[in-house]
Amino acid sequence: MTLARIAARNLLRNRRRTLLSLAGITMGVVAMVGFRGLIIGQREMMLGNLVGGVAGALQIHKKGYVANVQALPLSLAMADSEDLRRRIRAVEGVVEVAPRITFGAMLSLPEDTPGTGGSTPDVAGKTGFFVATAIDPVLERKVTPRRFDWMAAGRVFDSASERAVVLNEDLARSLGLDPTAAPSRDELQWPGLVAADKDGAPNGEAVVLTGVFNQGAPGDKKNGIVPLAVAQRLLRMEGQVTEYAVAVRSLDEAHAVRDRLREALGPDYEVHAWDELLPFINDMIGIQDLVLGLIGLVVLVTVLLVIANAMLMNVLERIREIGTMLAVGTRRRQVSQMFLQEGAILGAVGGLVGALLGYALVMFLNHRGIPFNTPGTNFTNLLRPFVPAAYLAQAMLTATLGAALAAVWPAWRASKLQPVDALRAL
Repeated sequence: MTLARIAARNLLRNRRRTLLSLAGITMGVVAMVGFRGLIIGQREMMLGNLVGGVAGALQIHKKGYVANVQALPLSLAMADSEDLRRRIRAVEGVVEVAPRITFGAMLSLPEDTPGTGGSTPDVAGKTGFFVATAIDPVLERKVTPRRFDWMAAGRVFDSASERAVVLNEDLARSLGLDPTAAPSRDELQWPGLVAADKDGAPNGEAVVLTGVFNQGAPGDKKNGIVPLAVAQRLLRMEGQVTEYAVAVRSLDEAHAVRDRLREALGPDYEVHAWDELLPFINDMIGIQDLVLGLIGLVVLVTVLLVIANAMLMNVLERIREIGTMLAVGTRRRQVSQMFLQEGAILGAVGGLVGALLGYALVMFLNHRGIPFNTPGTNFTNLLRPFVPAAYLAQAMLTATLGAALAAVWPAWRASKLQPVDALRAL
């Protein structure tokens, strides 16, 4: 009979202790898989909001723009041509490109007539400052589709030339604007969108509030979106944009596509991936991995202590049996191997059951979704936990090796017993 079969038989002899040990390992592995699924789900949710709702996978600017981005430099605009868009789309891995202009703006309500665009008398003449992002809604929907899921009321304008504005819900509320109210027929009573062009000269455009959106990603809540053509006219930047947002097939390809775009566009342009534009994401991922590692270490140590205690009790109860084995010629190395294999079998079975139960739990939560509010936002996302198959294999291997490691000390104790003393034990 092989040592593995003997080890398995020994485990079945004391089923209560074996089941308790298996329960401890199983619960530990379920906890490891569950925590990993939650962390990955939260990470994917935040990445989806920031990349798919704000930044895009890649951004293209005129050289020097990102270094001066805090000032929103309109002087570093670039010509927006169909030829340039075709060159970008022709790069392998690029799905779509959306032109944008980011600038500081002011929305001023008329003073003499209340009810304009939904304003009320007590806020007539009020002014709000915000960061405006000018977009083409058709192209932007293909690059950052999640942005359009955050609408709290009203709608996003239908075209890049519609004289409209969409504001953050908190900003619209502070101005007393209601997107569901019918705008005045007199355009003079519409809110005025005011901004300074790239030469510093002020300009204005009458617009209608068509919708308000929730803050779906962390950031400044004083923000809004306007049609691209309206912004170009307002800023006297016809035919120009400050950036292109680019969608790619997969975020895993973002850096490779970035390098290809840099080569295709030349030194006059700079291309950055999402993690370069949002460096705090890497810090967040690092912290999450550290926390997850600490949780996994605590769970693993707890499981090891459970196994070590069970195996040591197993040795103490089988002292006479071990003495008999040694007396009939069983080698000490074989005795220690037998206990190590018992530990490994416990770990393998408990790890397998725990991985399957943990995966089932994660997939159930993934299907159902967990309502989750990211700090700094007022939009409820559905967190969908996920765990890759590679981590399940890692969890099973960790449980097997960990249980075998926990059996080292009891196995060493068993192998050092003297046959005569062991046979005398009661």
